[in-house]
Amino acid sequence: MDALVTPEVEWSALAPIGVVVATALLTLVLELFLPPTRRTLLIVIGLLGLALAAYFQLATWQGFVVTFGAMVVADSLGSMLGLAVLGATALTLLVSEDYLQARGLRYGEYYPLVLFASAGALAMLTTTNLMVMFIGLEMLSLALYVLSGLSRTEARSEESALKYFLLGAFASAFLLYGIALFYGAQGTVDIRTMAFPWGDASAVALLTASAILILIGLAFKASLVPFHLWTPDVYQGAPTVATAYMSAVAKVAAFGVLIRLTLSVAPALELWGTLLWWLSLLSMIVGNAAALLQRDAKRMLAYSSIAHAGYLTVGLVSANATGVAGMIYYLVAYSLMTVGAFAVLGLMARAGDATTVDALQGLYRRSPFAAHTMAILLLSLAGIPPTAGFWGKWYLFFAAVEANQWLLAGVLALTSVVGAAYYLRLVFSLYAEPRTPTVAWRVPAPVSAALLACVLGLIGLGVLPASLTDAARHAARQVMVELPADAPSDAQARK
Repeated sequence: MDALVTPEVEWSALAPIGVVVATALLTLVLELFLPPTRRTLLIVIGLLGLALAAYFQLATWQGFVVTFGAMVVADSLGSMLGLAVLGATALTLLVSEDYLQARGLRYGEYYPLVLFASAGALAMLTTTNLMVMFIGLEMLSLALYVLSGLSRTEARSEESALKYFLLGAFASAFLLYGIALFYGAQGTVDIRTMAFPWGDASAVALLTASAILILIGLAFKASLVPFHLWTPDVYQGAPTVATAYMSAVAKVAAFGVLIRLTLSVAPALELWGTLLWWLSLLSMIVGNAAALLQRDAKRMLAYSSIAHAGYLTVGLVSANATGVAGMIYYLVAYSLMTVGAFAVLGLMARAGDATTVDALQGLYRRSPFAAHTMAILLLSLAGIPPTAGFWGKWYLFFAAVEANQWLLAGVLALTSVVGAAYYLRLVFSLYAEPRTPTVAWRVPAPVSAALLACVLGLIGLGVLPASLTDAARHAARQVMVELPADAPSDAQARK
């Protein structure tokens, strides 16, 4: 691996975050001078800024640079997941304007908030320093709290924002206290320099406690059981475009951090792997079982996101190159699936329809394009070939088998079948005869472009998975080489 660890400032490593922050500030200033009916310029500026950030992100694709006093790490893992964040943000901007206008939510701060949240997610993905990661997490979280309550006249939206804020504050406190204990045990907050405290019982206890607290904080953001209780209420109550953004970007950022932490902590602390094993198992079972009972599509997708978090955690438990590569592949595909699915539900809300399963019945009569798109997205979420969702689950299943995690592999396969039941039920509903007379409605051009990008991306990655898996495997090998040199083996950790 070509590594460059330099005390000098490498601005290229920080360029993507800087560009996104600058774009957010520019849109924040411009919206003061634009009337609510002419905010399309903010979308154009946002997309141009995201494209420029993606250009700088691609520049660090194959390299490995540690700079800014080892607080910024530019590597393939951060680049790939950073591109997923930028892509999900761009898709969200495309689908937002028409929805906000139809719902009377054309607040100018919406676009700066989305961009600031993306900058926070990028900061989480481009560091191994726990304090920098925490700052990025707070940037992401504070923006999401406001976005959740953007619909100020709806009690459900305000309730979701309050729940998200209160529970998120508790989770942040756990995380910050865990980071403090990590510093007490290690004398540093950089996980790359982590060393197991041999023979020091107090330091071992501090490290164990810090690992538990950090995992609680990140499990909340990743919607893992039992830290998932906020997810269905927030997903249902928040404006649909905010839910689309939140479901993709927050999960990518949380699991990006968990990948680095797991590869650093798991070899030294067996308890970390045990906790992840139970979180994965419970999330797959509870998420799919609860989704089966839902009659609202937004709540169904919320519970399914919990199940997908469980699938992703299988890759963490496996802790091998196949698992990490499978997680990267699945996170990219999942961001396309969820943004697209919630964008279709946003079209329903824009047209004045509810988002219940019954309201989706006969969507084909109202908009064939939206129905076809939603069907493909749901089939990918269910893991039906030849979509990308199938290959994502296959790689995670194979990683579990490779790591001899047979029970998790079996549960992943069985719960995927359960998940296919409620996804296919929704697909059949799309093409069923509507119970009441319906009125056809059009899909705006920006939303059509975003949905088409999601569908073509999922089909392309499904037909040609090697186009992404090769890069994901390179990123997995690179991040595994970054492990601390003195990390003990599992056998040593048990002594």
